[in-house]
Amino acid sequence: MKPASALPALLLLVVLVAGCASTSAPTSANASTLPCWKDAPSRVGTVAVANAAAPRVATPSAAYQAMGFTAADATGNATHRAAWPDLHGAKVVILDHGAFGYAFGPAKEAFEALTNGTVQHVASQDAGDLLQRAIAEKGHPTFDVLYGLDNVLYSRAVSAGILQAYRPLLAPRIGASYLVAGPDTWLATPVDHGYIAVNSDPRKVAAVPTLADLVPRAKQFVTEDPRQSSVGLGFLVSTVAVFGESCYLAYWKALLDGGALVAPDWTSAYATHFSGGYGQTATDGSFLGDRPIVASYTTSPAYELYYGATTLNNNTLQPGSTFHQVETMALMQGGPDSPAAAQAWIEFTLTDAFQSLLASNLAVYPVVPGVEVASVYAGKDPAPGSFIPADFTADTLGAKVDGWVKAWTNVYETHQA
Repeated sequence: MKPASALPALLLLVVLVAGCASTSAPTSANASTLPCWKDAPSRVGTVAVANAAAPRVATPSAAYQAMGFTAADATGNATHRAAWPDLHGAKVVILDHGAFGYAFGPAKEAFEALTNGTVQHVASQDAGDLLQRAIAEKGHPTFDVLYGLDNVLYSRAVSAGILQAYRPLLAPRIGASYLVAGPDTWLATPVDHGYIAVNSDPRKVAAVPTLADLVPRAKQFVTEDPRQSSVGLGFLVSTVAVFGESCYLAYWKALLDGGALVAPDWTSAYATHFSGGYGQTATDGSFLGDRPIVASYTTSPAYELYYGATTLNNNTLQPGSTFHQVETMALMQGGPDSPAAAQAWIEFTLTDAFQSLLASNLAVYPVVPGVEVASVYAGKDPAPGSFIPADFTADTLGAKVDGWVKAWTNVYETHQA
């Protein structure tokens, strides 16, 4: 930042106000112009909207409950099979956000042992792709359950009318802070949560204390397309939280002009480009990623250590620079298979058997308090509550996110032209 003595006080005030009122990067060649994102104090999500009325939904007949399910067993242990009515081979098909494959094997085995049901898995590219496919198949879906709609994409799914209401009997197990809607609007069931954050590889680059510090390192940074990726969308939301609606586009223009890469999805960003990730390796065992900074999760560095990495990657934990993501399971309206099997699956995801798979397989946190994660993260993850994530309400996200993405798309496509 230029010293105040370099400009008359009145001129400095005018430049500062004009810079932060603009939604695009300064076009003047005057070296004394200060970009609004530089050293910006974090606003930590101060965009306000009127409270939106929750949609009024009818709860369908509870097919699995009608078979005798009482939620008497919350462990999901196969030794308690008598508490789970027999589905007699009925099928449930799950469309996921592209990451469930890591945990699907043990989850499938446990569910089928409990219920005598059959579960199949279809992977999409990322959460945005999942939502687009679900909307495209409205009225004639080929799957019964959606896994990966988060607290940002949820409002789009509700507006599209693709979700079937179902409040599981095991819902009281969920921590109250993880609900994505009010208790009377149960169109999706929270199953896991985590904090989207910037990770950096200390072997390649110095720590990145703030989002503004990414700009001079833009050529070393890869993020995900917010139109397709829930991680990319969460990072976009965090830039609005830190820089405000009046400045986040100027910040993005600076990142793109500086050489930041936008990958189509989290796997491309983290497993292909991030040097501290886990993708293709050289003969000496070193990773071939070309970018040492990535948008991922606060748990990702500890997760890498759990799977054999020897260096703990850094997190950027500036107030507002992380985004608290809650992912859900939701019934698809008009799912083609057994409603009882689909509802049984939702119930199963809230058992200890499923919740205990989340940290070691997906690098996220369970939504059921008390489920153990220390054996995976070993205290190397920044404790939730020790940093301040972006703080937008569900109403704000529902009302504003589409506009933020549309404006971002204009900046991105203009840059690409």
